[in-house]
Amino acid sequence: MLASIGVMAGLSACGSSISGSDGSPKVTGQVLGSYIQNAAVCLDVNNNGKCDQGEPVARSDAQGKFSISDTSNGSWKYVVADLSAATENDASGKNMGTAFNSTATFRSPRGVSSVSAITTQLSQLMDSGLSQSDAQTQLANKIGTTPDALLGDFNTNGNAVVKAASDQYIATVASSKAIKHVWVIVLENKSAESTYGTTASDSNQDPYLKSLVPQGTYLANYYGTGHVSLDNYISMVSGQPSTHDTETDCFQVWSDIVDSGSDSTNPKVLKAGTDVNGHQSGGCVFPARVQHLGNQMEQAKLTWRSYNEDMGNDLNRDGTRTCSFPRRTAQLAGTDPTKAVDGTQAAQAPSASGDKPSDEYATRHNPFPYFHSTIDDLANCDAHVVNLQDDLATDLQSIATTPNFSFITPNLCDDGHDGDGTGTAGKGCANGQPGGLTSIDAFLKKTIPMIQASPAYKQDGLIIITTDEGVVAGLTPTTQVSADGKTLSLLEPEMGNQCPGCNQQTGPNVTRPEQVTMSTLPVAEASLLGINPATLPASVQNVSIALNYLGVGGDQIGTLLLSPFIKGGHVDSTGYNHYALLHSLEDNFGIGSYLGYADDASLKPIFTSANIDNR
Repeated sequence: MLASIGVMAGLSACGSSISGSDGSPKVTGQVLGSYIQNAAVCLDVNNNGKCDQGEPVARSDAQGKFSISDTSNGSWKYVVADLSAATENDASGKNMGTAFNSTATFRSPRGVSSVSAITTQLSQLMDSGLSQSDAQTQLANKIGTTPDALLGDFNTNGNAVVKAASDQYIATVASSKAIKHVWVIVLENKSAESTYGTTASDSNQDPYLKSLVPQGTYLANYYGTGHVSLDNYISMVSGQPSTHDTETDCFQVWSDIVDSGSDSTNPKVLKAGTDVNGHQSGGCVFPARVQHLGNQMEQAKLTWRSYNEDMGNDLNRDGTRTCSFPRRTAQLAGTDPTKAVDGTQAAQAPSASGDKPSDEYATRHNPFPYFHSTIDDLANCDAHVVNLQDDLATDLQSIATTPNFSFITPNLCDDGHDGDGTGTAGKGCANGQPGGLTSIDAFLKKTIPMIQASPAYKQDGLIIITTDEGVVAGLTPTTQVSADGKTLSLLEPEMGNQCPGCNQQTGPNVTRPEQVTMSTLPVAEASLLGINPATLPASVQNVSIALNYLGVGGDQIGTLLLSPFIKGGHVDSTGYNHYALLHSLEDNFGIGSYLGYADDASLKPIFTSANIDNR
C-alpha cells in the first residue's frame, strides 16, 4: 500500500515496515502500464501533480517497483510518477519501445499500491470531491469493470478490460504522440454549406477558411445540439442540455438554476426547478455540483483558459476585463445583482466623441460564467476567463505559458453573428465591419497562423474550428395572435435537426416541439421586431418574439480539425455533435469521467486514427 510506515508519522502500518537509513518510514509500490522502469516516483507534498525539488523521490526498477523514504513526515496526499525518462517493459523485462512525452505523469492516492493510468483517473475524481469508494465506482462504470478490479496488477490478474483502458490512456495521453494542447474556436450561426460549401449565397466569403480544409480533417456531419446560442456553448463544455432560459440566451433576469435533482435516465444531467423569474425548468447559472471541462482539467493537473474578444473594452458595460458576467457587472456598478440582466446581448458601437469604445463581447458566447463551480471563486475565474486581446498572443509565446485547453470566443462581429450576410462593411456590425463569413475569415486569417506558429502547436497541438449552431435556409417566420386578440407573436422557426445516428436526448427541462417567448414589447415598439404597427388589428396591445423549436438538435454546421499530426484532405461523414466533442476531449486529456450527455456510449469518438494520423 502507498502509505508511510510507522507510528511516528501517524499512519497505519501497511506493506513493509522497514525504515530507511535515516529512520524515516518507507512508501512502497509499483508503477504499472505493463511495467514502468526508471520513473521518478515522488511524494507530492505540495499537491501540484509534479515531482518538485526537495520532495521525497525514488526510481522504479525493471518491474516498476519503488521504495521511497518519507522524509516529509507524511505531509502528502498523492504519489506522482514522472514518466518523462521512463521505459515500459513487458513481463519478461523486455523494453516495449514506448516513448513517453515530456510531461507524462501518473498519480495515485495514499493507500493504493499501484501507480498507473487507472489510479491517475481515480485521483482526478477524488479531487472533484468524491470519496475513494465513490470514485472507484464511477471509474469502474466508465471502464466497464468492478471497483475492486481497478487497483491490482492488471498484468497478472488477467483483467483484460482494465489493461486495455491502461494501454489506451498511455497511447492517447502519456505517449510522445499525445495531443497536449487544444484550441477550440467557436463561430456563430453558420450552416455547413455556407462555411464549407459552394452553393449558399455567402459561400464565397471565407476563402481563407476554405483553404485550410485540405490541410485538415473535415467533419462533414457535425451538428449543433440546440438553438439559439447559449445552450450549445453549455453542452459543449459540460454536457448539460437546455433549460427554459439557456435555450433563450438568458434574455431576462440572470437567475440561478434551482437544483431539483437529476434526470431519471442520466444522473449526471441536472433537472432544473422553478427560478426567480417563475420559469419552470428555468435558470441560467448551474449549481456548484455541476462541473465543466475546465474544472476537470484542473483536477487532472492540466491548464485551461477561455479567451474572449472585447471583454472589458467598456468597463461600464462589462464590469471587468476578466470573468465578466451580469451579476458581477451589476455589483461593481452598485446596483442589485439579484436583478441583473445581461447588458451584452447586443454589440456596442463606438461613440462619435470617443468616450464610448466599441465593445462586442457577448456573455452568452462565454459558457464558463454560467457555472457556480467557476464564479464562486472569482480569483480562479479571473485567472482562467480572460480578454483575448490581452492574453492570447502572450500565452502562445512558450509551451510553459500555453494552456492545455484553450476556448476562443471572437466578438459578435468576428464570430459571424452580426452582419446582413452580404459581406459589405457597415451592414450589421456595430463596429462598421462586414460581419458574417467575411469577418470570420479575417479573424481566422489573423488567429490561426498565430496559433500554428506557437511552440505548443508545433509540438503537440490541435485546432478545432466549430460553430455553435446551424441555420436552415428557407424557413419563414409566422405570426400568431393570442386568443384574446391582445398579443401578436412573431414565431421564429428553429428546425433543430440532429446529427445522424446520435440519438440526442432533449433532457428533463424542455420539450420538443415547443414555443418559447423571448421578449414582449408594447405595440408602439413593434418596429423593433420588424413589424409595422399600422398593419396590426386595433385590438393588439403587445407584440412578442417567440422561438418555435421544431427539433432537439442544432442543425448541420461542419467542423474542421487542424494539427501537425494530420496529413490533410480527409473527410469524415460520421455523425457528431457538441456532446461527442466533449466526450472526445475528455478522452484526449485522460479525464476519469464524462460529463452530462457526454456520458453516452452511442457517441462516436472524433480523435480516431482515421481523423488524426498515428493515433
